[in-house]
Amino acid sequence: MTILHHSRDTQKDLEKVRRFSNIVEKKLGQLDDEKKIEKLTYEELQDFNKILQFADYLLCKYEERKVVHSLLKDFVDIVNNSSYSLGDLNDQIDELVMSAEDHTKNIKELQGNVSDNFVLNETQKRRPEPDEVDSKKNGSINLTKSSIPVYT
Repeated sequence: MTILHHSRDTQKDLEKVRRFSNIVEKKLGQLDDEKKIEKLTYEELQDFNKILQFADYLLCKYEERKVVHSLLKDFVDIVNNSSYSLGDLNDQIDELVMSAEDHTKNIKELQGNVSDNFVLNETQKRRPEPDEVDSKKNGSINLTKSSIPVYT
């Protein structure tokens, strides 16, 4: 059995087989059952016609498979490229997340340092003023000066 190679132009072969098939069908239509065409008998022409029809069927079948194979190959290439792109994108997202986590950690550390320094500075600044000490000793109440600090 002959195997069709991919390098052959199956479209040309298909056209050739169909052309021969049409010629044989015309001859079969013109013949009576008892006439012979040149060296071929009617049965031989029928057999030849069947062979040509089968060849036509096989060429069509493999031509369609060739197209389907090509389409599937393109589809697989698209899926592979998308997969690689998504993998690269996932890696970039992971890098960004790690960078953001690092920056968030640094911000929290700075916030803690600022809060600690602010509390220390407030306690150091909150020493009693001489007026307050005098007023406590004398027992007078000074309504002009607020004893509760207001933060704005």
